[in-house]
Amino acid sequence: MASRDKMQKPEFMSEQEWAWFKERTASVDLIRSDAKADVEAYLASPAGRSTGQSAQGGFPTLLLTTIGRKSGEKRMTPAVFLRNAEELVIVGSLAGYDHHPAWVLNLNANPACEVQLDFDRYKATSRDATEQERKTLWPKLVAVFPAWGYFQTQTDRPFAVKILTLTGPAEPARPAK
Repeated sequence: MASRDKMQKPEFMSEQEWAWFKERTASVDLIRSDAKADVEAYLASPAGRSTGQSAQGGFPTLLLTTIGRKSGEKRMTPAVFLRNAEELVIVGSLAGYDHHPAWVLNLNANPACEVQLDFDRYKATSRDATEQERKTLWPKLVAVFPAWGYFQTQTDRPFAVKILTLTGPAEPARPAK
C-alpha cells in the first residue's frame, strides 16, 4: 500500500481497535519491533499460544524459525496460523505493505524451518499453496484473522500462503535474532 493514510476503517473493527491497529502497523520497523517483543513474550510464556488462549488478540499463534537467506542465521517470528488437517497454514500479509515479509523470502530460499506450538518444537518444510488450495483456504484464513482479508484489499501484492508440514521433533528453543 503506497499511502497508509488513505486506509479506511474496516467494518469488523471498533474505532478503538482501528486506532490501535493503525498505530501498530504504521511502519515496517514498528511491525518488526512488535514481532520481536511477541517472540520474547511467547518464549517466556508459551502455554496456550497455539490455541489463542494466551496470545495477543486471542489468535492461534506459532513461532516460525527460518534461515536468513542472506545471513544464514536463524530468524524467529510469530505467525497467526490455521490448522488444516495435519498441516499449518500461515499468511505473509505484512499488514498490507507492498512487499513480502522477510520470513516469506527466507522460506522461498530455503523451505526447511522450525515451528513452535506452545512448548513443543518441530522441524517442518514449507511450500506455497496451490491456486486451488488458496481458493479453498482463504475464507477459512480470513475467519481466523479477519485483518488478512482487509489488508489484501490494500495492496496489489498477492499474499504468500505457506503450508507447513511438520516432519519431526526439533531441538529446544534458543533465542534467535
